[in-house]
Amino acid sequence: MTDQRIQLKVTTTTADFNAYYAYVAANALKSWKWLCMIKDVLLWAVLTFTLLAFFQYVDGNTSDRLFFSVAFVGLSFIGYVLLSKMIETSLAKAFAPNDNGIMIGAKTFEISADGIKESHRYGDNFYLWDAVERVETVNDTIYVFVDKALALIFNAEAFDSQDEQTALFNILQRYTVKTQ
Repeated sequence: MTDQRIQLKVTTTTADFNAYYAYVAANALKSWKWLCMIKDVLLWAVLTFTLLAFFQYVDGNTSDRLFFSVAFVGLSFIGYVLLSKMIETSLAKAFAPNDNGIMIGAKTFEISADGIKESHRYGDNFYLWDAVERVETVNDTIYVFVDKALALIFNAEAFDSQDEQTALFNILQRYTVKTQ
C-alpha cells in the first residue's frame, strides 16, 4: 500500500453529533428493547385499572379502599414513568458537547498509513490504526470508532461526491482490517 495522505476538512454540527449519539445509544440499548415494551404494557395496565377503579368509585360499586389502593399504585407508576423520562432527558443534556468544544466545529483530518491526525482549534489528536475499532457508514456519514462510544465523524457535507465518500470509506476499512 502506498503512503498516500488524504486531507479532509469537516465541520461537525450539533445535528451530526446528535445523530451519532442516537445511533450509539440505539445500538447500546438494542438488547434492552424488551424492557421498554414491558414498561409500556405496565403503564397501560395501570392506567386501565386506575380508570376502572375510578369509574366504579364514581358509580358507587366499590369501596373507598380499593379506589385509593389502585389510585396510589397508578399515580406512583405514572410518577415513575415521568421521573424516568426526566432522567433520560437530563442524561442526554449532560452528554451533549459544548458548542465551542472539540466535538463541534471545524476540523481537518489527515489520513495516512500511520493513522489519523485530527486538527481543531484547540490542538491536534493523533490516532494510530490500532486505536480504530471499526468504521461504519450511517445515513451518508462515516463514523470511525476509536473507542466504544467515541468516533470521528465524517459528515456527507465534507465530500464533493458520493464516490469520494465511498473511496475514503474503503481506504479506512483497508487500514482498519490491516491492523486487526
